[in-house]
Amino acid sequence: LRRQVLGEKHPDTIRSLANLATTYYAQGQYSETETIEVEALELRRQVLGEKHPDTIRSLASLATTYYAQGRYSEAEPMEVKALELRRQVLGEKHPDTIRSIDSLSSTYRALGRHKEAETLEVKASELQEHLLDNNPVTI
Repeated sequence: LRRQVLGEKHPDTIRSLANLATTYYAQGQYSETETIEVEALELRRQVLGEKHPDTIRSLASLATTYYAQGRYSEAEPMEVKALELRRQVLGEKHPDTIRSIDSLSSTYRALGRHKEAETLEVKASELQEHLLDNNPVTI
């Protein structure tokens, strides 16, 4: 319906696509998830640009779908790119950047790259501690 009313490239239409992909992912329907995530990612690149946080989120979501299917070698370059972009756009200490560090460490571990995984796990842990130290809710 949003496609008909707002058009295929409207941000709300693209957000609905991403939400549908999330629903399929939660149901374990990874093939459907992947198809929709690829479409949402391409549309977000066209409409919002490569460095928009929503575009980066779509890239990270597609990597997560590949990871969930055991397609670690396909997930890895996407996770590297998402992390690189999040560091540039959001900064090292942003929660989404920390999530990307954690996701990439899991993929490295799954690929048998344990030293690289450990390095990232330590980094993510340090950054999370910093966030907790500066959060008034945790004081």
